[in-house]
Formats: sequence, C-alpha cells, structure tokens
Amino acid sequence: MNKPSKLTKKEESGLCLACGECCKRYWITVLPEEATKIVRLLGKPKKDFLEEDCILQVKLFPKSTPGVLTFPSTFFPKRIFELLRKNGAGNQQSFFVVPQVVLKREEKTVFNFVEKRTKTEKRNACVFLSPENMCKVYEARPGPCKLFPFIAMPGLREQYPFCELFAHTEKNLSVESKIYYQKIQTYFRKIDNFGFGFVWRSAPKIGILFLNETQIGEITLDELKQMMPKRD
Repeated sequence: MNKPSKLTKKEESGLCLACGECCKRYWITVLPEEATKIVRLLGKPKKDFLEEDCILQVKLFPKSTPGVLTFPSTFFPKRIFELLRKNGAGNQQSFFVVPQVVLKREEKTVFNFVEKRTKTEKRNACVFLSPENMCKVYEARPGPCKLFPFIAMPGLREQYPFCELFAHTEKNLSVESKIYYQKIQTYFRKIDNFGFGFVWRSAPKIGILFLNETQIGEITLDELKQMMPKRD
C-alpha cells in the first residue's frame, strides 16, 4: 500500500470530492466561543442561532466511581429514568453525564457529483451544508470540521474509508488536535464547576439522549439541569 503524500492546498482542494459525507455522518459539536464566531458571520443573535440551528446532545455513560460530571441517578427525572430502565440501565446508581450543543441535522437536497444531478437524500446532514455540498459557515466552522479527517486520535484512521482526501494525503494536526481537546476539557470542567446554564446562557431547550453511543430518546434542557445539580 502506497503511503499517502503531502499535497499543496491547491492539490488537496482538487482531490476533495465535495461529497459532503463528513457533514452527513456526524453530529458536529459547538463550543461557546465557536458559537460566537458563527453568529458574527451569520449576523444573527446567539439566542436565535442556538434555538434555530442547534440542539442539545446528552450522552450518559454508566459509572460507579465519583468524578467530573458524574451524578447519581436519584436526581434524574422519572421519564429519563424510565428510558434508562427500558434500555437495561435502570439499576445503575450513577452516570457520567456529557452535555453538548451540536449543530442540527436535517434531510437535505444536495447535488450528487457521481450521478450529476440534484436529489433529496434520505439521510440527515448538517444544517449548514448547502445544496452544492459546501459549508455556509466555512470561515467560522467548528474545531472538528477544521481537523477532519486528520484528527490526531488513535483508531480514527480506519473510520474514514469514504474520504478520498484522507486516503491520498497526510497532514500532521497533532498540535491542533491537542489544543482542541484541551478546550474540550476546559469546557467540561466549567460545566462541572458552575453548571450547564452558566456556560450556555441561552442553550437549546430540546435535544437527544444517548446511553453510551446509542440514541434512546429525547431530553429537555430542564431535565438536563435537574440531572446535574450544582456542586456544594
């Protein structure tokens, strides 16, 4: 197998198929400072951006030892507890709670470059993906978009067989990846210390709930806040 080569930006842009697959396969996380940059580009209030273009994403991971963002299930609303029970986690006493704001995904009409025609695909894509598979907020795109597909994390290489750019070129973004993950850690520490409402003043009011990596239902902002009481 030939080793991927280093290409110029012009060569990379010619290699990228603008297929939009990276915008269709993943939920895109937004940090507060990234949201600020996006709303400046869009020229709209942050409150409107968060309500119209974003939703909550809350992931729960069973955890038996105390730690950052770990809360007892006794605080969980009855409806959330029932969802966990139906999915085999009703006896778990505590969970690692991972609350994030992500860009909405919706069914998109996009141009298919292989078939050379516009069609509605039966899959969700980022709300900012244009019909031509271009990013509407490219200049202010979040960290995961900037790093993709060269995020420096072990085991991710095998997950991108669809990306021609990744298959044929290489780029060392280990420094950028480290900086981004430090921002993620700071974000979660702030939530743990001060609460989700402190970090997000106008957070989306509805969202999706995951148990580990499996989506199990919906969740509201009020339910999330109840699940994560402020530290003494």
